[in-house]
Amino acid sequence: MGYGPDDRVLITHIDDMGFCHAANVASEACLASGAASCASIIVNAPWFQEAASICKTHPEFDVGVHLTLTAEYPTFRWPALSTRDPASGLMDSEGYLWHTREDAIRHVTKAAAEAEMRAQIDTALTAGIEVTHIDTHMGSVVHPKFLAIYLALAQEYGVPAFLPNITRERLEALRETGNSDDYLEVLEKVDTDAVPTLDEIIIDTLIELNDKKAFYRSLIDDIKPGLTHLLFHPAKDGDELRAIADTFGSRNADFIAWSDPEMRTYIESAGIQHIGYRDLKANL
Repeated sequence: MGYGPDDRVLITHIDDMGFCHAANVASEACLASGAASCASIIVNAPWFQEAASICKTHPEFDVGVHLTLTAEYPTFRWPALSTRDPASGLMDSEGYLWHTREDAIRHVTKAAAEAEMRAQIDTALTAGIEVTHIDTHMGSVVHPKFLAIYLALAQEYGVPAFLPNITRERLEALRETGNSDDYLEVLEKVDTDAVPTLDEIIIDTLIELNDKKAFYRSLIDDIKPGLTHLLFHPAKDGDELRAIADTFGSRNADFIAWSDPEMRTYIESAGIQHIGYRDLKANL
């Protein structure tokens, strides 16, 4: 992409667009501010159609598909798109995607996972969204069981996939030590010259703090040379969000932080190159 080895390149990414109205309102504001460079949508979620409408109104928005095999909230659920057949392993006893990543990995067959991921991407494309990338909700589709399928779909659809540059040390930091050998076996087959990989990922941001802008400025200050993916989960506080998720405080704080154009100014004034996945897609 023309960057040198000492350049700091940062993707600021919204997770969970489409999961509720509050997330859509916040995502639109954060993308419009320019502080968030891109987002990904949960296509299965109840407010997907509103998210798709926002994308039609704002074709400049850089948006991908947040591939999911889970529906984690106690009373706010979404189903699989590809099938209602229990033999697929996609659904729990209530008929929705699994509450936990562990249950999804245990029960969902590889064939069903591929069909479901494909259905989610196709649904986004049919809705008129220019899909710029694919990534993972709760990490389920980047488990070694499904990782090769996930990467093959990215190649088939001609989009970059969220893919950290995995090492054994990083897996230990992510508490994935039980699957280290399986991860590394799959990733050894990845052509990193052809597949964009992330040098660093900052994912532990779903936390409640008094001053989240200061928290993110501190993270930005520590960005190292290479390509970094920083994710967050903005949603506007209100009765809807509070009824769904106990993380409403963190999500509203993300909305406040990343809807402020000052965050983009802060990134650029630090000499950091601020990009989205559309930039990666253009260089595939």
